Amino acid sequence: MSGLVLSLKANEKFLVNGALIQNGDKRGQIHLPDSSVNVLRLSDCLHPDTINTPVRHAYYIAQLILSGDADKESGALDLLSALKTLNEVFVGTNAGEHVGKAMLAAAAGRYYSVLCCLKRVFDLEASMLEMSHQISTFPVQEEPPVQRLKAVS
Repeated sequence: MSGLVLSLKANEKFLVNGALIQNGDKRGQIHLPDSSVNVLRLSDCLHPDTINTPVRHAYYIAQLILSGDADKESGALDLLSALKTLNEVFVGTNAGEHVGKAMLAAAAGRYYSVLCCLKRVFDLEASMLEMSHQISTFPVQEEPPVQRLKAVS
């Protein structure tokens, strides 16, 4: 069975080719055999105010393509460019594998798969950025300890 199978929660909202659809009162599944259909769960959407990291930026580009708010061709080029940059950053890591899969999915036009791959990188990126912030805010001493020792003796 090819295509996409969505397992939906009760009353879950999602977009299909830009049209807002809401599931009924019970859980359900939808099978979309046509790969040209763009589907986006509203629960998978990022708010524009939260686009503050490179991975979230790439995710948001894929989200805009799926929602129909970005031109598919220019959005795809922007997305591939962002993913190539991320691939260079995360090379040799577990996150690099996810970014590589996202690149393959983007090249094939499977933008929902791009979201799934990139979502797995959010936590690692956050911890890397936190570590980088801690390093950049490390207190700087006025003079190196060796110079202070020489001045004392």
